[in-house]
Amino acid sequence: MNTRQKPLRILYALQGTGNGHKARALELIPLLRQLGPYEVDVWISGTQSELTLPFDVQKSLKGFTFYYGKKGGIHVLRTIQKNALFRFLWDVWRCPISDYDFVLNDFEPVSAWAGRLRGIPVLSISHQAAIVHPSSPRPAKPNPLIEKAMFWFAPYQASVGFHFKSFGAHMFPPVIREEIRTLVQTPKEQVLVYLPTFSPGKLLPLLSALDYPVHAYFKGAIEPQRIEKVWIRPIDTSHFLDSFQSSHSVLCGAGFELPAEALFHGKRLAVVPIKGQYEQACNAAAAVQCGAWRFSKLKKKHVKTLLKWLNSPPPRPLYCPNVSEEILTSIIVHFKAHGSFTTYGKELATDPLYTPAT
Repeated sequence: MNTRQKPLRILYALQGTGNGHKARALELIPLLRQLGPYEVDVWISGTQSELTLPFDVQKSLKGFTFYYGKKGGIHVLRTIQKNALFRFLWDVWRCPISDYDFVLNDFEPVSAWAGRLRGIPVLSISHQAAIVHPSSPRPAKPNPLIEKAMFWFAPYQASVGFHFKSFGAHMFPPVIREEIRTLVQTPKEQVLVYLPTFSPGKLLPLLSALDYPVHAYFKGAIEPQRIEKVWIRPIDTSHFLDSFQSSHSVLCGAGFELPAEALFHGKRLAVVPIKGQYEQACNAAAAVQCGAWRFSKLKKKHVKTLLKWLNSPPPRPLYCPNVSEEILTSIIVHFKAHGSFTTYGKELATDPLYTPAT
């Protein structure tokens, strides 16, 4: 009689609307496959990312995506027009979620809701789980309703949260992809700018007035060009990494991946939260606690303040130990012992792995 147990079937589902989700997947999925004889499938929803995944994706879903205008804010009408509620409900109903033992979910709504409705354990492994943590920084006007909506966007049994640092128990510093972690820095007086919700024409007067070498990257079919000391380029991973490596300062949106990587390498960081996006307001509050500057608007009148930032001392490099293997191992050990995640994290409050970093 063959008593050999079947290998665990794990679904890693991620949101494709931001580079941070994919950057985490680039590190965690290969590691997960190395930890044991597990069958790991990948689902992704949304399409607003510049990073590509070097492994097979079993299912690409429509999901839900925010669309942005050219002045730093969410384009409400376009977002409503391009997101189909009935398509989302149909995907939740028909997706084969029961094929898996459990789901590791990085803010992906289809698999999260399918798992909830069919009793498949879902553990959130995301930045959003850290944002709603009681100890995480908030903007001047916290919004509990939006925080509840962030949970119900992609509900879960328990969570592993990632933030700029461990602000509280059950929270980890960022997963820094190896490509960035080992990138030798050659900083000089140069500024990397990545503000994809702004148009080049909107930012050029401000960037030109800085009188600093600027490498500015924008989404879309932008022709590479140089105007005085400002280089304008479309997104290209190789060129972007070169600019990151050689820049001593980064001006970008208040997302998570790029600000975390800049702080990890001790670069000056200034963030501009996307108007109307609560998550970015929370990120900006947390980044400021780690040494970043925050700008609510960017106009030519802000040149003096930007120059003050560029002449300020760089922040202390962010402490980001690589504990990905320990995290994934603890998740698998817990699931094998309990068959769900309803108690995950509760018994780990005294684990040194979860102790907030100073």
